[in-house]
Amino acid sequence: MKKTIIWTIGGIFFISIWAALIFSASPTMASSAKPIELKYSVTEGAQSARYKYGHAIWAQMVEKATNGKVKVTLFPSGSLAAPRQEFDATVNGIVDIGYMPLPYYPGRFPLTESLMHPGSNLVTPRMASDVAMKMYQKFPQMQKEFRQVKFLFMYGFAPISIATVKEPVRTIEDVKGLRLRVAQKGISDLLKLIGASPMFIKPHDIFLNLQKGVIDGSVMGWSGHRAFGTNKLAKYFTVVPAFPGPFFIWMMNKGKWNNLPADVQEAIMSVSGEVGSRHFAKSADKESEISTKDIREDPEKEIITISKEQVEKWTEASRPVQETMISKLESKGLPGRQLFEDVAKMVKAYGQ
Repeated sequence: MKKTIIWTIGGIFFISIWAALIFSASPTMASSAKPIELKYSVTEGAQSARYKYGHAIWAQMVEKATNGKVKVTLFPSGSLAAPRQEFDATVNGIVDIGYMPLPYYPGRFPLTESLMHPGSNLVTPRMASDVAMKMYQKFPQMQKEFRQVKFLFMYGFAPISIATVKEPVRTIEDVKGLRLRVAQKGISDLLKLIGASPMFIKPHDIFLNLQKGVIDGSVMGWSGHRAFGTNKLAKYFTVVPAFPGPFFIWMMNKGKWNNLPADVQEAIMSVSGEVGSRHFAKSADKESEISTKDIREDPEKEIITISKEQVEKWTEASRPVQETMISKLESKGLPGRQLFEDVAKMVKAYGQ
C-alpha cells in the first residue's frame, strides 16, 4: 500500500512536469503558427473584374510570398472605408492595407496628381503604371507626399473614351458644343478650351442624365461605362489618348508595417513595387476585355480609334492646360516642368 502511494505521488509529479512543459510551450507554438491578419480595404465590389482579377489575386500573392505568415482579409465595396476616407483610414489604422483612387483627393497630392495631365498620351495600363512608378522612384517630392503611410505601389488605368449617344466624335472639332460628363479637372479644362461643356455628375446619375438628354455623353474608362450603364445607351465610343486615366495608390498603415518581421516586410515588397503595379496593369487588360465585350458584339455600336493626325491635334490643344498645371506646381516649389518632360520622354520611348 505504501509503495502504491509513493508510485502515485511520483507519477503525479512526473505528469505535472510534463504538462507544465507542454503548456508553457503551447503559447509560443500557437503564436508562431497563427498568421498575421491584414485588413485590405477595396473600393470595388466583389463581383467586379478588378476585384476578381486584381485585388483577390494580389492578396493571394502576398500570402504566398510570406509562406502563409500573413492572412489578407478583403473588405470590398468600401465597407471598411469609403474611397474619399481611404488615406486617413490607413493613416489612423482603421485599414491595414489601403487602396486609394487618386482623383478623389484633388489638391492633396499635387505632384502625384499631376501625372493625370491632359496630353500625356498614356494609352495602356502597362505604360501608365510603368511611367507612374518611375516618376515615384525618381522624385523625392512625390515620395514625401506619402510619408504618413508605407507606400507599396501605384497603378494607372488607360485608355479613357468619350461615349456619345447620337453624334460620333472622330475629330477634335466634333467635340464642340457637346455636354459631356467628366470627373477630372484636367480633362474638364481641356474640353472647355475646345468648345465642349464639361459637367460634373455623380457616377450613379450618368445613366438617367444620358437617357433624358441632359448630357450628350460621358468621359470614362471602359469599366466605368459598363458599371454605370453608359454602354447600354451610347452608340459611339471614341478613345482619346490625350485624356489621362485615373491613378490608384496602394499603401499600408505605418505602425502596422513597422511591427512586421523583416522577412515579412521583404516578402510583401517582393509582390509590390513594379511587380504589384504590373499585376494590376495586366488585370486591367482583362477588365477592359470584359467591359467592352457587349460593345464589340453589338453591330449598332462603334469603338472609334482616332487618326495619328488627330492625336497630335488633341496633344497640342492640351498645352495651355499643361502650362497652367506646371505653373501651379512650380509656385509650390515642386518640379512640375521636369516631371512633365520626363513623362513625355518615357511615352516617346514606348512609342519607339
